[in-house]
Amino acid sequence: MYMKTGQQNKNNGSLDIKIYKKYRMDVILAILMMATAGSLLQIGGTSWDVTSHLMLEPETFFTPSHTVLYTGVGLLTIASGIGRVVLFRNKENRRNSYATAFKLLVIGSAVSLVAGPSDFLWHETFGVDGLLSPPHLALITGMLINSIAVVLGLARVIVHLPIGSKQRLIKFAMVPAFAALWFTTIWYVYMFSLPFSNGENFQFNLNPNLSVLIAIVALPLLSSVIFVTASKVIEIFGAASAVAALVIGINVFANVIPTDGVISLLPFYLVMTIVPTITADIVLNNATIRSRIGVRQSELIAGALVGSIFYIFGYPMLTWAFAIPLNMQFVNLQGIEAISNLTFNFLSTLSTILAITLVPGTLMGIAGAFLSSKKLTLLASSHLGLQIFRKQDRKISQ
Repeated sequence: MYMKTGQQNKNNGSLDIKIYKKYRMDVILAILMMATAGSLLQIGGTSWDVTSHLMLEPETFFTPSHTVLYTGVGLLTIASGIGRVVLFRNKENRRNSYATAFKLLVIGSAVSLVAGPSDFLWHETFGVDGLLSPPHLALITGMLINSIAVVLGLARVIVHLPIGSKQRLIKFAMVPAFAALWFTTIWYVYMFSLPFSNGENFQFNLNPNLSVLIAIVALPLLSSVIFVTASKVIEIFGAASAVAALVIGINVFANVIPTDGVISLLPFYLVMTIVPTITADIVLNNATIRSRIGVRQSELIAGALVGSIFYIFGYPMLTWAFAIPLNMQFVNLQGIEAISNLTFNFLSTLSTILAITLVPGTLMGIAGAFLSSKKLTLLASSHLGLQIFRKQDRKISQ
């Protein structure tokens, strides 16, 4: 009887393993889709929350922006928890190329979860804090790790899927995944560039000129890297434009629409950001252009276009970074009054700021495109990279 029971348990275990292997990729896809949604909601809610603070809206936990933010946090926490189980269920998962993405997802979610209570304790101990407080920096770092994990996971898991609907689903999901990564990266730079970091007891604002320098160097560089990489990884014309349009859309809904004072410039903003990104997408993917000027040159031109518009792309938040060095009037105001004057100051200083930012933005955009082409093997997006990862993972699965 004991022998029969042992044999039955063994058979049940084998059956569970077979069922798990059969649906393993479906589970992994579900985790990555959940994490993609969580990553996008998390950074969108965070950006909206900052706007709410600038508007001096009443301090309460139960706000629409917090609902969006913590819905994203919840989805990422669930995804990382399931991912941890999947990752450590057997050795095969731990050795596959996408395992790194799940490890990063667990790390990023853990950092974000620790940052939450830490932020509460910081407020209790030191009162009102600024944007660059240690708990806030830990939180945005966790968010950045999560957004990287999602893009990396989608880019690497696609090699395990046959050509068909699931691969198309992955490529579709890459659009919001890259958008979340891009917007999170922008906000990571904002942490060091925006003058919102002075609290009751600590003054974390950097020197205004240094803050502007960080923005001028980092924003066009990283924007170009992500735009060109998204185009090359997804390998569909219009995908990079869709990523940029989604980032623009999140910015509009989180930072423009909630503030009546800056919405008047919305048509100008949309034209000045969407047209250059579509043009860059055409340069990257049009076969005629690529054959005439070369693939490398098309990437550099696309990077230059994306990098050159970084200041307008960052409207209205990035205007605050230049406000102190250029003595803009709205920087000395608060709430609705400051927001109402921001658009006027933005337009009145636009020619001056473009004269300062256009050339370095273009150069950093070119550098970002060059960097993207050199580092793209990290995502295994090239055909050679796909073959290498496919051979490695098949060898492991055998």
